[in-house]
Amino acid sequence: MAPAAWLVRGGRHGEREEQALSRGLAIAGWDEVGDLSALPTKGALRQRISSCYPTASKAKVANWTGQLWRFRAEMELDDYVVLPLKTRPGQLAIGRVSGPYRFDADAAPGYQHLRPVDWIRKDVPRDDVQRDLLDSMGSLLTICGLHRFGAAERIANLAAGSVDPGPDVADERPQPMASTPAELAARAAEADVSSPFKLTIRELLDCWGVVRRTSSNIAQIETDLSEYGLTTKPPFTEGWIGTKVEIVPIGEEPGGEGGVEAGDAEDVQEASEFVPITLRVGMLGPANKDVASVRPEDGLDTATTRMLIENYSQLAVIDSQGNLCGAVSWESIGKARLSGHTVAVSDALVPARVVHPSEDLLSQLDEIYRRGYLFVRGADQSSTGIVTAADLTGQFGELTRPFVLIDEAERRLRRRVDEVFEVEELRQVARNPKKVHSAADFTLGSYGFLLKEPENFRKLAWPLDQTIFLACLEEVRKIRNDIMHFTLDPLTAELDTLAGFVQMLRTVDPRG
Repeated sequence: MAPAAWLVRGGRHGEREEQALSRGLAIAGWDEVGDLSALPTKGALRQRISSCYPTASKAKVANWTGQLWRFRAEMELDDYVVLPLKTRPGQLAIGRVSGPYRFDADAAPGYQHLRPVDWIRKDVPRDDVQRDLLDSMGSLLTICGLHRFGAAERIANLAAGSVDPGPDVADERPQPMASTPAELAARAAEADVSSPFKLTIRELLDCWGVVRRTSSNIAQIETDLSEYGLTTKPPFTEGWIGTKVEIVPIGEEPGGEGGVEAGDAEDVQEASEFVPITLRVGMLGPANKDVASVRPEDGLDTATTRMLIENYSQLAVIDSQGNLCGAVSWESIGKARLSGHTVAVSDALVPARVVHPSEDLLSQLDEIYRRGYLFVRGADQSSTGIVTAADLTGQFGELTRPFVLIDEAERRLRRRVDEVFEVEELRQVARNPKKVHSAADFTLGSYGFLLKEPENFRKLAWPLDQTIFLACLEEVRKIRNDIMHFTLDPLTAELDTLAGFVQMLRTVDPRG
């Protein structure tokens, strides 16, 4: 296997660089942790770090665990190491790992975790390195892998005295958004401090190949982000799935002796502190979108024309300073006209209820259905959203649809299996045979075990391809398990899969 490439920093101010280069070493801090060679697993290292730094957040513990585990176990002989030199601005040192991890208990604090390195070049000009690779070296961590843009091969060229050949043609294609956790970390490292890397929560989930913020998905994403030294601001567990979040660094070595400064992170909170247990108003899409509005001085004809064209039942009334003055609706317009002469929107203005996105959604249901709507505005007053009774009806309809489809799929499977199989045949594939008295005691996974045998599948007498059918059944099983973890995050392609599976069952067995 081709050697990998790693970046190991020499301290925030370059204080470890001289010893590293003169003694042929890569050096890491975290001296409170002690000898890592006595910790055979990553889990054991995490426990050690937790006990050594009891006040550290869960995110920092995961971050430090990831860095030290790379140093202790993932860096292999002959892998390349890059040391950006702060004591010699404009230069890099490049070497190759020449020995296993060791701990020097007699060394000064901050200099005890060691990896032998043969430093091949100690004066590589940064100008010899293409911009994309330099950006990847701007990692937020003390110890990290360099994976993007063919980094290892290009660093090998630099070590041999050649120039950086630049990325392959395929790597030069525009990459507007990250597609994996590692790519996300690299994009965050490349971002300018004044313009942090941002993406929507949906795009963040895509990096992990998931579509909804279930508890297990949240835990995995938070752990992985922490190991890259990152978190999101605000927490990705909060708000609508289309909300944009910043990817920000979450700390450095204990005592600030290494790594890149994380900046002012007092307002950065861990996602685990905001697991979406309570359904909140801000988790609905319309609550996060700009609301259609008119001004108080606009004519009523302006309001009614917009309402007719866009099929609105109400409009927000916002003045020229951006203040929400109230609302107009068909009801308020009708009452105003009945009461006498009306010309302007202000003549039909009624008070509007405004709530914060963090409000409990269920506690607002009566108000929404009574008024027909309520407005949503965050603490920064920068924008106003609206949640209507129609929005709620559509939202809860979308939430119930997958349950209805899965229930129909299970009932159709159950009916056919009970018709063509004896109870003893069902018990042969059950984990607990004594509890099986009919297909009603089967899970979706049990149907997969039963029907994977070609002879059993033929008993259904359905003109279907067995391989395709079983693959779709497995997808339905996964979707069912996923939606048992309730969240307002929408199902998209999953709904198409469920609907397609049910339609197939209706076609081969059209009985109602």
